[in-house]
Amino acid sequence: MTLPDWKAEEFVSPIIDENMHTLAQLTAFLESLDDALYRGVSGNRGQHSIGKHVRHVIDHYLTFLGLAGKGADEALDYEQRQRDVALEEDRESAIHCLVGLARELSGILRDKPVKPFVLNHNSEGHHQLFSSSVGRELVFLANHTVHHMAIIGLLAEQAGQQVDESFGVNPSTLRYWAQQEEKNGGSKKSACNNAGSGVSVS
Repeated sequence: MTLPDWKAEEFVSPIIDENMHTLAQLTAFLESLDDALYRGVSGNRGQHSIGKHVRHVIDHYLTFLGLAGKGADEALDYEQRQRDVALEEDRESAIHCLVGLARELSGILRDKPVKPFVLNHNSEGHHQLFSSSVGRELVFLANHTVHHMAIIGLLAEQAGQQVDESFGVNPSTLRYWAQQEEKNGGSKKSACNNAGSGVSVS
């Protein structure tokens, strides 16, 4: 099998579009919430809130975008996140940040050279370096964001907020649902929907 050149714009652009669509969906959802629901905590240790999950998502994009144009000169390390607690509390600031992230992503091919770089992964204190690329990390970020959106949707539903059934669902699952609807004449999905609530964020 011949692998595509992940440095090529035609392969990276669709993944950027997917990330931008996901961020736009998250932004629109946050605009529908009130501040109390955004900040409200749940869980035995108060480890869950919509704001915490949003901040976690933002942190990953900020870390990636800070290194995306530097290539192999520095290692990408998602553990070195900003963890700006203010984003957990201030819904408007989070919305503003998400809009800014989408703007940066839209210009990443124009403003930042698309080149390979190194990912630093900490496994129980043992740091390992792996080759990566803008395309590969964008795939990770899209999936990571959708996963946390599923938890955000679950937290919102538990608080009585209406959540669209497509919110926090991976695009591949949405395609599967559409195929099943077409195949079964309107009935759909026994596929996975929202993730469980057992993921804390830091």
